[in-house]
Amino acid sequence: MTDFVTRLEAELHSAAAQRERSGRMRGVALPRLRVVLRDIPAAALATVLFALAVAGAAIILAASPERPADMGLPATLHGVWQAAPKELRLYPPGSDRCVNLGVGSSAACYTLGKSASGVAFEWGRLSVDGDELTLTGKQDSTPGVYRWRIERGALRLTKLRDPVSARVRALVTTPLQPVHPARARATLPSGWASHPFTSQRFGYSLQLPSRWSIDTSGPTDRFALHPWNSTRPEVSVVAQDLPAGTTPARWTVIFDSRFESAGCAPHDLRRLIVAGTRSRVSVYRDCGDPNLQSASFMHDGRGYGVIWRGRRTPPERDYPLFDALLKSFDFSG
Repeated sequence: MTDFVTRLEAELHSAAAQRERSGRMRGVALPRLRVVLRDIPAAALATVLFALAVAGAAIILAASPERPADMGLPATLHGVWQAAPKELRLYPPGSDRCVNLGVGSSAACYTLGKSASGVAFEWGRLSVDGDELTLTGKQDSTPGVYRWRIERGALRLTKLRDPVSARVRALVTTPLQPVHPARARATLPSGWASHPFTSQRFGYSLQLPSRWSIDTSGPTDRFALHPWNSTRPEVSVVAQDLPAGTTPARWTVIFDSRFESAGCAPHDLRRLIVAGTRSRVSVYRDCGDPNLQSASFMHDGRGYGVIWRGRRTPPERDYPLFDALLKSFDFSG
């Protein structure tokens, strides 16, 4: 690992106008019709009343703007979607959240904000018409229209028209991954992240699956059902003292470049808080194992790297498993 580090150191008004026009029709056309009623013979009154009913129906229809989009929200879209550091939350009609945001309860709404803090910097109305998604901000009413699709469990948005460049960058740069904390916890196997282990040489502790074994004979701490037989999934942990001034971003580049230089193709990334420290998780494919994830973070001048090797595809199926182990890291001992 030392030689590796040394080597790397070297390198998102038509309806209003229609309502206004309809108002003018109600305010002008109907009074004129009422004025002439008293001049119409009684024999023709029934005919006139029928005509008025037809005209009234036409006016009512004209006063109701055509509904251009389904104001509901497909179940496949509802929820929280992240592509760190951005987060998109989609709420169905009737949500308290939409009311609290000042959007009302008659339509679906959205928030766009930071995945780390959950703070929204944009929110507003949301409408869906087939595969078109329209976001209309509360502060900036300029709508953004996107084509949406769910692909391999991720939400992919393609811009159709949106002049707000910051929103476009947040929504189309990378696929948005679903975030379902309750569902993720429910998928954890019994006894997962329940057995404590403390590494004296690397100065950390974590919770392992109850039946896993431990191999500390090599340069890394290795954990698996049978780590000596290369069973999957497997987790390995390594730590290294870093030169003063090394930043977490630099350590991530150092650690992840070993996979990139080996020809591993980047698939995804996400960010987690590990023992109060920001961590980046890089996901790779075509890397020997079908599912390889690399988490890197720093603590007390040391760079830590945690590697997950699994067989399940797509890798998203293993995110809750790996994340649960990462979130069990502790340095208090």
